Amino acid sequence: MKLPKSSELKQYIVFEIDEEIYAVDVLFVESIERMAQITRVPHSPYEVLGVINLRGDVIPVMSARRVLGYEEIPLTDATRVAIVRHNEYRIGMIVDRVTEILNVPNDKVQWGVEALDGKRKGVISGLINLGDKPVMVMDIPRTLELLLN
Repeated sequence: MKLPKSSELKQYIVFEIDEEIYAVDVLFVESIERMAQITRVPHSPYEVLGVINLRGDVIPVMSARRVLGYEEIPLTDATRVAIVRHNEYRIGMIVDRVTEILNVPNDKVQWGVEALDGKRKGVISGLINLGDKPVMVMDIPRTLELLLN
């Protein structure tokens, strides 16, 4: 992963999972959608819940909760699907709630976070310290690589 210059601002889509705060580089996010009907697909990886029909396109959807090692909870009106893309891969990522778009100077991001536990360790690439709670930056290319291999 190429690290950006420290003076540059980057935008992140911020979302919550179980009261923890996560972010995804906006360059990987195609759109944020309301939950749609999920069609289960037999023999899918544990993290993949099935597929949705988004304006005529069939898109696989993964549970960010499962990817990050959290237990599933019932979906709510706040639940959203972030459609993320990297290279030729496009997948929906179900999150509890999308909260905001952050503009963050790169020198405020601590890259190469190694102190995380369990499943999160492989999919978190950085940490943003902006206040009371740290914001964990998800590595979308790495997440998709882990799901597809």
